Amino acid sequence: MRLPLSRLGAVQRATIVSMAASALPVQRLPYRGVLLDWTQAGAPPPSEFEARIAPSLERWTAEGVKSCMFKLPIENAGLASVAAQHGFVFHHVPLDADGRHVVLKRWLQPRLTDKVPPFATHQVGIAGLCISDTGKLLVVREWRDDAESGTRSPSAQWKLPGGLLDPGESFGDASVRETLEETGVRTRFRSLLCFWHRHGLTWGKSDLYYVARLEPEGGGEPEINLDPEEISDCRWMSVSEFLSTQDHPLITAVLRRSYGIEATEEAAAAASLAEQPTPLVELLEAGVQWPGREPYPTYFASSCDAAAAEGVSR
Repeated sequence: MRLPLSRLGAVQRATIVSMAASALPVQRLPYRGVLLDWTQAGAPPPSEFEARIAPSLERWTAEGVKSCMFKLPIENAGLASVAAQHGFVFHHVPLDADGRHVVLKRWLQPRLTDKVPPFATHQVGIAGLCISDTGKLLVVREWRDDAESGTRSPSAQWKLPGGLLDPGESFGDASVRETLEETGVRTRFRSLLCFWHRHGLTWGKSDLYYVARLEPEGGGEPEINLDPEEISDCRWMSVSEFLSTQDHPLITAVLRRSYGIEATEEAAAAASLAEQPTPLVELLEAGVQWPGREPYPTYFASSCDAAAAEGVSR
């Protein structure tokens, strides 16, 4: 238990007052953390960091602070080496920093387990599975770069348009945006059909990749206007042609599991659809809300029969 300042001895009081006077200014964070923000106007000059960081850490540790986060602009990057001498390590680059800030971390309580979570362990992507009301699937072929020759050629495999979500972007907005950027086709988001979770990508990242169910705006098969920088070809392909000529494992799995369309010659012939198929099961968006907060988009599995019984628009 910490004693009131008035009950401490003169030497102890002088030590605490000295520590308080020399400590660097910080913002308090949740879970007994502090933020030392060198990007803010009025931050002390860099020379003061070297002189004051050690007594500051000592004071915060004595106060029971568990962690110190140090937000550092690229203009003062040299202070990172000074911070490293005092036990700081790199933690992350903020998403809103445009690469000009970095955040370092120091855990201050060695007898306790470090509870500061790692940052940005995953990337999130989405593909748009768009089937027209005439039963045609919107597919693209990308470019493949040849590092040796410096040329590029069309990819062999047809796939769904898609890409990574922008920070703060919803599944629906991202799938519609990516499809429009790559194909020029305007679509509406209806639901999520599936997702995968894989690990061990570049820089040790993990990947969450979703497949969205889309519909063309206005029906029919809208005119294609592909992005020539990213896409080598784009077309509306019948489901039967796709199943009989392509072996894309994700798309065939979605057609089989979500729509009940098997990738066999007989099923492919039977899948010469004259109209848009309805998924057997999909994740429909709803809202989960805490009092006083905006609803959080939340996705619940629903069968076609259950959705119809509940009056859910598909």
